[in-house]
Amino acid sequence: MKANQKLLDHPFWAASDPAHMRLVRHFTIPDSANPFVADGVVLTVAGASGEALYHKGPMAREGILDGIRRGLIVPGTKIVEATSGNTGHWMAVVCNALDLDFVAVIAGDVPGSKIDVIRALGVSTRNPDPGETTVECARRLGAQDGWYNPDQYAGEWNPQSHYEHLMPQLFKPEPISIFVPPAGTMGTSLGACRYAQDNGFPTKVVPVMCADKQEIPAVRTLARVRKDILLPWWVHFSETDIQFATRHASFLLSFLSWRLIPVQLGPSFGAAFVGALKFLRAHKNALSLDQFRDSSDGKIHVVVFGPDDYRPYINLYLALRLYDGEYAKGVPNNLLSLIDLV
Repeated sequence: MKANQKLLDHPFWAASDPAHMRLVRHFTIPDSANPFVADGVVLTVAGASGEALYHKGPMAREGILDGIRRGLIVPGTKIVEATSGNTGHWMAVVCNALDLDFVAVIAGDVPGSKIDVIRALGVSTRNPDPGETTVECARRLGAQDGWYNPDQYAGEWNPQSHYEHLMPQLFKPEPISIFVPPAGTMGTSLGACRYAQDNGFPTKVVPVMCADKQEIPAVRTLARVRKDILLPWWVHFSETDIQFATRHASFLLSFLSWRLIPVQLGPSFGAAFVGALKFLRAHKNALSLDQFRDSSDGKIHVVVFGPDDYRPYINLYLALRLYDGEYAKGVPNNLLSLIDLV
């Protein structure tokens, strides 16, 4: 226990305390690009572009700290986690500070630039065996003696860290009628849902997943969520709550958003943006938007979450050549024309 106390007393924890960090900034989409402005909808972007490059930073920190507190991580323990890059980056930072070895299990669709950053931090990378997901591989490796898998896909520390650190900042500026995050681990969605319920906020949380047979970095399909995510997301969300985004539409809307707000968010934000517009369109067509209207000002406040910026994915944006397309010179007056693109 003395050795473990040394890890707990490490000065890194005070230096990286998320209570002293700005984790999210809010930006309003201009009315000219808001297809639902006449319906009283206010579209706000919540981008994790403050002191933390990725919103996963504080969450990854809590995953390591949770294992240390429970005595499952001691000096010499090898940490392994399945990651699309953001959690792995920050777990590597934490492990380097604590002199712990970290192994990142990475799928083949992760951009090379993100893998290069993780390897530059001295991290070993592994690919899953054939027929095995990255999550299953990390769980298998973590079950070995001397290894530990924090398991962001099953550990309650994941939604709890969002609940404690991100949500107080996210909900602070104004009421949120509808909160739309991309769905990777479901930690953000669960943290938001629980925070809203505990504080009496009538916020509807709408997770956005990747459409079947599509690939969007850090966003999972419903089949992958069902297979890998052991956090109890099904208790809070039915299939009718979930929206789906395609790869091209997600990249395109995130790319076009760079002209609308003063930050450049990545493709998972684009997926959330697609999902938010689809959700609003469906309820407008069903004449059911009024159920989300805030009683204080009569507006429907929609917050779309952007977990990270574009830089880890720049090669993908360049490969898709969005800047050469018909929308390169400006943002369409009606973004609804783009959200169904495959």
